[in-house]
Amino acid sequence: LYRACSKLLSPLLSKKKGPGLKALAFSGKGKPPTPAVYATVSHTFRARGLLDEVLARVSAVNKVNVLKDIREQALGYVLIYELLLGPNKSIRGGGGVKRSVVKHEKALRDALAHLEANGSDATKRAIASASSSATHSSVSTSSWPRYVRVNTLKTSLEEAIESAKQTLGAANVAVHPVLDNLLAVSPSVSNLLHEWELVKGGQVVIQDLSSCLTAAALGGGEGEGEGKWWDNGKSNVFLDACAAPGNKTTHLAAIVNSTSKVKSKNTVIALDRSGDRIKILQKRVSLLAPDAVSPLHLDFLKTEPSDARFSKLKAILLDPSCSGSGIVNSPDRAEEDDTAERLKSLSNFQLLALLHSMSFPQVNYIAYSTCSVNDEENEAVVSKALQEANANLEGGEVWELRRPLSLEKWSRRGKAVEGLTEEQASCLCRCDPFNGDETNGFFVSYFARVKAKRGTEGSPDVGSGPLSGTIPIYRKGLFASTSGSSSGSDKSKKRKAFDGKEGRKEEGEAKVTEGGGNKIAKISSDAKAAPGGGSKKAAKARAFKAKQREKKLARLKKKKQDKKQS
Repeated sequence: LYRACSKLLSPLLSKKKGPGLKALAFSGKGKPPTPAVYATVSHTFRARGLLDEVLARVSAVNKVNVLKDIREQALGYVLIYELLLGPNKSIRGGGGVKRSVVKHEKALRDALAHLEANGSDATKRAIASASSSATHSSVSTSSWPRYVRVNTLKTSLEEAIESAKQTLGAANVAVHPVLDNLLAVSPSVSNLLHEWELVKGGQVVIQDLSSCLTAAALGGGEGEGEGKWWDNGKSNVFLDACAAPGNKTTHLAAIVNSTSKVKSKNTVIALDRSGDRIKILQKRVSLLAPDAVSPLHLDFLKTEPSDARFSKLKAILLDPSCSGSGIVNSPDRAEEDDTAERLKSLSNFQLLALLHSMSFPQVNYIAYSTCSVNDEENEAVVSKALQEANANLEGGEVWELRRPLSLEKWSRRGKAVEGLTEEQASCLCRCDPFNGDETNGFFVSYFARVKAKRGTEGSPDVGSGPLSGTIPIYRKGLFASTSGSSSGSDKSKKRKAFDGKEGRKEEGEAKVTEGGGNKIAKISSDAKAAPGGGSKKAAKARAFKAKQREKKLARLKKKKQDKKQS
């Protein structure tokens, strides 16, 4: 572990200007680092300035150069970070380098304690930030399911489930109870995911649950049942303002194209200002959504609403750079620095980007998200944007927060910070990995441009729910028997974000019946019923969809049997 960390950290310590941590780790050259390696290097690099202060203090007081006898300076930094600031405050394993560091342990700890008590405000903030990072690192993700999004531009949920059952085992796969076309996979078979033919072919995408919320909010935020605003037979244009690497982009493209009932030709324009990242985006798009996404090498903040390329633009997905403070198991989305100064800089940038999105007169819908758990980057940005944008709008229109209908069953909501009411906060969705949500920390908000006085809305569309008659609906602990990694402490954790409304019974146990020689897991009636209530019309629509899915499954089954017989 530490040697791999040293190899990744070493170029970052060079005085020569080069690529950042993210670019080094995920450049596509060689095998990417494990989450543990990336997290350790990320936290060490963030704390580099603080570690230099500690080493300088030891040198001044104890007349010792701790790194003098360590040939690999990067390895020395990693071990000192682990000893002073790591999750366990100790160095794992043994070896000569460890001995070189540990013999100065008392001097190092004394220096850190002195800086914590007598250092500058910036130093004290750095220590607090490093301690917070260590807490983040201590979150165990080993028992979490892995999430797989079905790319409905290239396959169907039914076909993906059948393939998953054959490749991963029926007992290791479940459907997500809130998000359509998302599978939860037991961590015990996560090593098989990258070898799955559907992953290689782009029919399914390994994508964290939290990362799926933004496109779900924008693509399914308005309209009951089949009445999506973009399903109008026209050529609607969406914009992903900060698109690379492209998972959210292609997810949005799939939602607004593959589920279209009247075959609307909807296009997602995907922007990124980085030349290196736009190449990654283009490669991802060519695999997952070549006909539905148009990548452009552009800086979103330098775009003009009057640009002819955006004349049909109706909605913007905005997921800008953030501190990555919610990241615990997807290190490729983490940032290298989360000091108070950077948080202020980030929130200013995020506000500027959101206000720019709201300045497009032709845009009626916006989804803004971050992989941060900091209020400054989330609710505070939303509050300021609403105030500033609405102060400048003309024509009797205002921007307002909406509760995305596609996420109606999501229970963890936003915070009523200054400038936001409790009702507005309830429109926001959060993920909290530190309180039982089996996914990275995340925040998503959904805006609509409306007349100052809005008419009456219809009842919420609670989504199509799980696919009946195939595999169980996912609930926390479902894969405990297959992974062997569940903890009794899970019971004491807060209710997970997608557990549904208070008092809802998420049963989802598989009842197996014999049929044509194949065992098919039947979802219990409690799990099949879409929770959250709704109108009779919505209930009929859900029942109709369930019947259609069962018919399709029967056709697939018959086709499979006919193929065997032939």
